Amino acid sequence: MAFHKVASRYAKSLLDLAKEQGNVAGVYEDIKTFMQAAQNREFYLFLKSPVIKADKKEKIFQELFQGKIQDLTFKFMQLLIQKGRESLLPSIGTAFVDLYQHLHKIRPATLYAVELMNDDQLAHLQSSFQSWLEPGEKMEIQQKSRPDLIGGFILEMGNQLYDGSVKRQLEIMKTSLYDKSYINLVEKK
Repeated sequence: MAFHKVASRYAKSLLDLAKEQGNVAGVYEDIKTFMQAAQNREFYLFLKSPVIKADKKEKIFQELFQGKIQDLTFKFMQLLIQKGRESLLPSIGTAFVDLYQHLHKIRPATLYAVELMNDDQLAHLQSSFQSWLEPGEKMEIQQKSRPDLIGGFILEMGNQLYDGSVKRQLEIMKTSLYDKSYINLVEKK
């Protein structure tokens, strides 16, 4: 619980600094980039490792991120490394994304499909699921590939799920074929 509070406070501080500098959207994109990197197991273990010294971590961070992200974001991360708080970075990133999305009324959604959709397809999909959103809200879709779906897609947003995959349709047909109620119809004739 205390770990989450600390991460939330750091995220709030970063958001406030970004607001002061008028660069909230840029920092948000940086944090999303960092969060993608943090999904890599080796990078995540590198952040959490107490064995790797702070100066070594700082040097690696410079190589990975300097010049590729906003100066504010880079200096913020650099300060956390210098203070020995780099293990909090993934939690701070998650808290920052949550704060930003709440501030801008963005609802995150995950789209699973065999192949990633292009921008036109995504725009059509967003307009089709507009009813899931409150007035003024926007949907931000993260795409993930799932070849096991055979075709179609699954859209997940909060506690809502739409399964329009071919895999699901085949499961429904299989279940209905196993249903014995059709036997009664045949026997009556």
